[in-house]
Amino acid sequence: MSDTNLTAVRQALLLVFAGIALTVIGSSLDTVTGRPVWRAVAVIGGLMQAAGWVLYFRRTRGGAR
Repeated sequence: MSDTNLTAVRQALLLVFAGIALTVIGSSLDTVTGRPVWRAVAVIGGLMQAAGWVLYFRRTRGGAR
């Protein structure tokens, strides 16, 4: 892998793990407090995960650039 591609892969995985953190925090706080704003945070985290995985697989599988 080239250095540029490796950086893009790391950024994609960072997005995935940040999304995981937001999903866990949002769903936990929604369970504890019952406020719908935390459910929205969990959904945003899930969307971040999906975007991160798409970027990751696009770079590692040789998809469109």
